Amino acid sequence: MEGAAGTPYHVNLLLAGFDETDGPGLYYMDHLSALAKAPFAAHGYGAYLTLSILDRYYRPDLTRDEAMDLLKKCIEELNKRFILNLPSFSVRLIDKDGIHDLEKLTPVGAK
Repeated sequence: MEGAAGTPYHVNLLLAGFDETDGPGLYYMDHLSALAKAPFAAHGYGAYLTLSILDRYYRPDLTRDEAMDLLKKCIEELNKRFILNLPSFSVRLIDKDGIHDLEKLTPVGAK
């Protein structure tokens, strides 16, 4: 992929889906096309602040409510430490029934 000036973009990708045989899957692809299946993932500058939280609190048997609480922990950390003011976060749930837009999350005490 190249930008308007002919210079290449370096793009990382998170790809999620549901397979009837294998169940849910999350994959991380880096800008060199290396692909790895991951139990959780984040990328960009926010990943430096959130991956340690995911590493500490993620469990394979999280309920949907527990997963949302974990997501909120990550957003709270971003709100405290990330240089940008992010007023809200779009959330999508992917399961066997498709892709579902959930309610936007707004950080408590947003800057």
